[in-house]
Amino acid sequence: MHEVLLGIQTWFASIITKPIREMDAANIPLYPSKLVEEIREKIAPSPQLRSEERLGIYQQQYWWRLLKILQEHFPSLVRLFDYKEFNQKIAEPYLIECPPNDWFLSRLGSDLPQWLSKTYREKDAPLVLNLAYLDEAYNSLPFAEKIKAHSFSQGSDRKLFLQSFVHLFQFNVDLFDFRTKLLETEEFPELKRSAKKRFFVLFRYQEGNHYEEISSSLFKLLLRFQKGASLGDVVPLLEKCEDVAATFQMMAAREWLHGQ
Repeated sequence: MHEVLLGIQTWFASIITKPIREMDAANIPLYPSKLVEEIREKIAPSPQLRSEERLGIYQQQYWWRLLKILQEHFPSLVRLFDYKEFNQKIAEPYLIECPPNDWFLSRLGSDLPQWLSKTYREKDAPLVLNLAYLDEAYNSLPFAEKIKAHSFSQGSDRKLFLQSFVHLFQFNVDLFDFRTKLLETEEFPELKRSAKKRFFVLFRYQEGNHYEEISSSLFKLLLRFQKGASLGDVVPLLEKCEDVAATFQMMAAREWLHGQ
């Protein structure tokens, strides 16, 4: 019995996870006659719907729901491409290759930036990839775990880590400002590049999302804590900070570090 049920579920999933290419007037997927026969053998009709229509509604809702979630999670990419191109070039290929396997749909697309880095090869790839990482970081902030912050009175030997609600970025543009204008204005904003790398931190603080441009020395310090380090380990980096006391007061106030 278990094997029979598993077989039906696998067959069902193999159909609804395929992209919809043809629909009727009610936007219900249409199937080849041979597949219709197979569907009718496995699924009973209802008083109002034929077997293939019942299955088609599941396939329709599967795709509409997942495409809508990805559009909400990656608003910058939707704005960059428009809805139709985003679905065709990014969302559909991604969902075909990486169907969701997590009940928590807010995590849908969490690996889309990594997928893009392997598959997207257009000239605008750097911009598309960076915006994808930025969109995903914003989307993940409300769900990031907050571990009890470290007290610096606990000694210097304990290994410290950056909290998961703190994200580090380096660009040669202010992509945060570009993203804000992209989402809030109808015109495509100018992308002003600089010769030097610029460093940013995106974080959750007091139930809001914030970002700041930071110095390269602070960026390197936070990057080291992201991998895990004791205070003793980061002494060479602290020597390059302008005001060590103020830096640690800021990190403590925002609860950026936790110990293990």
